[in-house]
Amino acid sequence: MDELRERIAYLQGLAEGLKLEEGKDEARILSQVIDIIADLADEVEDLQVALEDLEDYVDSFDDELFEDDDEDIDDEDEIEDDFYCCEDDDIEYVEVECPQCHDIICFESDIIDDEDIIEVTCPNCSKVVFVNDGSMPLPEGWEKRDGETRDD
Repeated sequence: MDELRERIAYLQGLAEGLKLEEGKDEARILSQVIDIIADLADEVEDLQVALEDLEDYVDSFDDELFEDDDEDIDDEDEIEDDFYCCEDDDIEYVEVECPQCHDIICFESDIIDDEDIIEVTCPNCSKVVFVNDGSMPLPEGWEKRDGETRDD
């Protein structure tokens, strides 16, 4: 920004050095153009300051949002275990292997006995891994009994 201000000052000096008559149109136009350039430089500087303030403000939110997460995670393995875990104390899950990409897909066991037809798709490759309409075999270790799902 300092370089821009120096160039504007140099331009003002050149205009004064031309010794144009003050009443002439060329002198007025040149003077107005230089004034407009100086005003634009002021506006750009104000925008830069506002942008820096905004960046600081956003960074403070970013720090606050991820501060608690960083304290809870000890290592990379813990992140992976939490993300891919199919266990929950209150919900029973079924695990199936995707026949296309071989990822393990977890879904709630209630889907097996649901009255509505539900397709479970692999989030990785979008292949259908289970449909509860009887067209696919039940996952290994599961059978349908009187509206209950039981793990053998």
